[in-house]
Amino acid sequence: MYFNALNFFIISDDDSLKRLLSECEPPEDCGFTFKTVASSAEIGVMPIDSAVIADGMDKLDDTLLAYGKKLAVMDDASAFEDLDELTLFRIDGIWALPDGSRPEKLILTYFNMLANRMKLEADHRKQSICFHTAIDSIPDLAWFKDEIGAHLIVNDSFCRAVEKSKEQIYKRGHYYIWDIPKEEYDQGEYVCLESEEVVMEARVTCLFDEKVKTKSGMRLFKTYKSPLLDTDGHIFGTCGIAHDVTDIQNVSTEMDVILESMPFAVLIEDQSGTIISANKLFETYFGSSENILGRRLTDWKREVVADKLINVGGREELRVNVNGEERVLVFGEEPLIDIFRARMGGICIFRDVTIERHFERQTIESANTDFLTGLDNRRSFSGKIDELRQSEQITIITFDLDNFKAVNDTYGHHVGDEALVLTAHTLRTSFPGGLAVRLGGDEFLVACCDEEDARGMKARVGHVISSLRRAFSAHETFAGLTASAGISSAKRESGYDIEALLRQSDSALYRAKDMGKNCVCVYGEEYEDI
Repeated sequence: MYFNALNFFIISDDDSLKRLLSECEPPEDCGFTFKTVASSAEIGVMPIDSAVIADGMDKLDDTLLAYGKKLAVMDDASAFEDLDELTLFRIDGIWALPDGSRPEKLILTYFNMLANRMKLEADHRKQSICFHTAIDSIPDLAWFKDEIGAHLIVNDSFCRAVEKSKEQIYKRGHYYIWDIPKEEYDQGEYVCLESEEVVMEARVTCLFDEKVKTKSGMRLFKTYKSPLLDTDGHIFGTCGIAHDVTDIQNVSTEMDVILESMPFAVLIEDQSGTIISANKLFETYFGSSENILGRRLTDWKREVVADKLINVGGREELRVNVNGEERVLVFGEEPLIDIFRARMGGICIFRDVTIERHFERQTIESANTDFLTGLDNRRSFSGKIDELRQSEQITIITFDLDNFKAVNDTYGHHVGDEALVLTAHTLRTSFPGGLAVRLGGDEFLVACCDEEDARGMKARVGHVISSLRRAFSAHETFAGLTASAGISSAKRESGYDIEALLRQSDSALYRAKDMGKNCVCVYGEEYEDI
């Protein structure tokens, strides 16, 4: 325990008593100080844990009897016989000695009894200070009740919560302290549970969730209540500590609302890797969460997600079926970090990017597709050149419509657009395995990887030109339209120069134009490069 300085003021005519008492060994954690004075007038201000020892009844006076400190009187036993009750009540220790003698052993016994009593009282005082200081330092509500539920000791937090002083609370019941009418207290479900009886019957600490109506509104407390057991096992009351979790619960509720309002499927694990929460949107993609709560997240991922994950542009994606429709989800996993930068769990987010992927495809298609005809454009063709180079043979066929400008000038661009669409359709159906491209205006290109010889390809293109002529002839406004084509081909063994093939097919096309249009020429046959 704490050290106690025990102070003794001896009213005596000499120092003999002081010398005798100084021979005593102080109690544990204690020290003695002695001072001999002739009368109470010389004592002055006494420090705490002090006592006055009067050597004889003749040393007593009214001032000493009213001093308010410990008072012991040593004298012959007969000297105490005629004392009045008030004086006897005021004296804390009567050291009665055999008449006419001063046995030192008896005096030391009396003194040791006084010193031990003063030590106990000092210890008790300091323990009480420690106790009250400790509970008043607790931010939670703390209290001690007797067997019938009256509050005996409460801390400062309790007083602040009920807006009453400790004196007002002392020996009062719950409904008075919380300002709740007794009728409401008896019938309401929101007041403290009458749990003291449960605790006393169980004889162990119990935890309760208790709703309390306060002046600031309803509050939710996590309350620990324990029985107070005497050394003989008798219960003489209960004590409790209540932690106000209203704000925490509100935050938790708000987080639940936020979690449910998020446009992502969310799964949360705790520090041990156990799944503790999943929002409704998660159930949309993966079914009811009831069967996964409490499971290890790694186990669930291995069974459900791992085989479906693919890496797309550095992001992990998976595809799931929702009501017969394939949905694309981007998977992300992040740790949850506490204020000490320690991992306290993790969060898995599945973001539905189905619509985004659809728009991305549309954007890519728009960037690589001719808006009018739906064929690949020049940009798309450039991007596919490397793929074409993997073939054993490449044939480039360049088409151009004859007299197209005259049709546009005569009938308008909308009619010319119809002719372009018809041409694109014919090329697409005529070369199902080839790459049909609109280069711009009325210029088209078809890249084929068929290992067809020049004679066969020329006949095939000639058939396409004839088909276009017949299709144009069926429309009065297209009557003057025909098509010309140029062919250039190369094999892998001789190396591919795509730019050269394009120039060669253009050269063959111009040759076809020079030969009267509505025909096809193969580069290297029947003419020289122009």
